[in-house]
Amino acid sequence: MAKKSQPLNPFFLSSSIPDAFFCDRKEETESLLRLVLNGNNVLLMSPRRMGKSGLIHHMFNRPEIKKGYNTFFIDIYETSSLEEFIQKLGQEIVGKLSRKGLGPLSAFLKSLSGLRGVFSMDPSTGLPAFSVGIGEILHPETTLDEIFAYLERSDKPCIVAIDEFQKIADYEQRNVEAILRSRIQLLHNTSFIFSGSERSILAQMFGSASRPFYQSTASMSLGPIPCQAYSEFASRMFKSYGKQLDESAVTDLYNLVQGYTYYLQRALNESFSLLPAGQICDRSFLFDRIDEILTANSDSYKDLLSALTPNQRALLSAVAVEGRAMNITSSEFAKRHGLGAISSIQTAARSLLKRQLLTKDPQKRYYLDDKFLELWLIRPAGISLDLRLEQNHQSTI
Repeated sequence: MAKKSQPLNPFFLSSSIPDAFFCDRKEETESLLRLVLNGNNVLLMSPRRMGKSGLIHHMFNRPEIKKGYNTFFIDIYETSSLEEFIQKLGQEIVGKLSRKGLGPLSAFLKSLSGLRGVFSMDPSTGLPAFSVGIGEILHPETTLDEIFAYLERSDKPCIVAIDEFQKIADYEQRNVEAILRSRIQLLHNTSFIFSGSERSILAQMFGSASRPFYQSTASMSLGPIPCQAYSEFASRMFKSYGKQLDESAVTDLYNLVQGYTYYLQRALNESFSLLPAGQICDRSFLFDRIDEILTANSDSYKDLLSALTPNQRALLSAVAVEGRAMNITSSEFAKRHGLGAISSIQTAARSLLKRQLLTKDPQKRYYLDDKFLELWLIRPAGISLDLRLEQNHQSTI
C-alpha cells in the first residue's frame, strides 16, 4: 500500500518533480549548480522531452539556490515577439511575488512606470495578475529595462531561466538578440540559463562571432539518463508502492523510445496506474499501454498531419519508418518511400525542421524527437513495437 504522504503516482509528467521522485541527473545537477553559483550565464541544450526543464527546477530546489536566490522560469516556445517575451517574464515575476505578499509585489508594479493601472485581479485566486495586453506595451525596450532594473535591486541574486530560447531568432523584430544581450551583459545581480532544443540555431546564436550572444555563456548538453540508472529508479518506485516491475522490460522500453525522459515517464505512469494487484509489469504489459496511448492520441496526430502538405506528410512518415534517415534527398531514398522530386523533399524537410517535427543530428541524420508520434506513424507500414525495438537494437550494434 502507498503511504498517505506519497503521491498517487511516482512517475511525474510535469517539469516540477519532488526530489524523492527525480531520477538521477546527479552530475548534471552539480555541474549546473556550480556554474550558476560562480556567476555564469549558462546555455543548456538537449532534444525536446529529454528533461531540461525538470533539471532546472530540480537545481532551483537545491538548498543553496532556494535560500540564497530568487528564481524565475519562463517557457517562450509559443511567443512570437519581444512584447510576448516581456509579458511572459512579467507574469512569472508577479506570480512569484504574489506569494511573498503585497509589499514586494507593489514595489515591482510601481517600477513599471509605463504600465501602471493595467493590472487586474485573478478571479480564481484573488491575487494580482500581470494581464497587460500586447498592444499596451508601447515601449517594450523601456519596460524590459524596468523589469531588469527591478531584478537588479532585488534582496537576493536572481536567476532567470528562459526555455526554448532559440525562439527569439524567429521574432519579427530582427534585433531582439542585440536588445537582450546589450542589457544582460550589464547585469550584476541577475544571471540567466538559456535552454533550448534546436542545436543548430543555438550553435549559431552562441557560436558565431557575428551574433550578439557570441561566447557569452558556459555551455552544457543534456543527453539521456543512463539506462541502468533509470531502470533501477523505476523498479524502486514500483517496489516502494508494493508493486512489481520487470527491470528487463524497462530496458526494452528505454531502447524503444531511445531514452527520451518524457516518453519513459509517460509509459510508466500509465502502466503503474493500471497494473492489477499481484501482476508483474512486464514488457507485454508496458507495450500494451503504449499502444493504448498511441490510439488515444490518434485524433490529435491526424489533426497535426492535416495541417501539413502531402509532401511533408510523406517525408515525415518516411523518416519515421527508417528511424534515423540519411541521404533523404537521394533518388534511392525517394524511390524507396515513393516520394516526389528531390526539390520537393528539400522544401518539405526545411518546413518540418522549422516546425520541430523533424530534427537533424551532426551526422546529418533526420529523425523525430516525438517518439510516440514516430511509433504511431509506423503503424500503417506494419511495424509493430516489437519490430521497432529490434530495429533500434540492431542500429546500435
